[in-house]
Amino acid sequence: MSAPDLSALLLTATTAQPRPGTLRVTVTGEIDMVTCPRLDEELGRALAAAPQRLVVDLLGVGFCGVTGVASLGRLRARCADAGIDLALKPSGVVRRALDLAAVAPLFRLEGRPEPQLIAR
Repeated sequence: MSAPDLSALLLTATTAQPRPGTLRVTVTGEIDMVTCPRLDEELGRALAAAPQRLVVDLLGVGFCGVTGVASLGRLRARCADAGIDLALKPSGVVRRALDLAAVAPLFRLEGRPEPQLIAR
């Protein structure tokens, strides 16, 4: 008997085609060292379909570590090389990770930013 795939429990990704030429990958869960290979695999499948536009919906992501930011950076480069228009719909957690890594301006982020809590 093989060990269960922990990444499948921590991250899900579903792909849909809301309109011709556009693919939407909806990601939920956590993006970290354990789940990043699974995310890369799912996003690679989306790129292989050669859409004109790729929307990555990350609104259901509750944790995004540095490996997640790196994965999104690789995705951005691959989309640029393939001429695919990339848009991210980040959760507050993902937006914060991109901001902390100082790479948020490199992406087209859709949706409203979540209000930041002010520490007192």
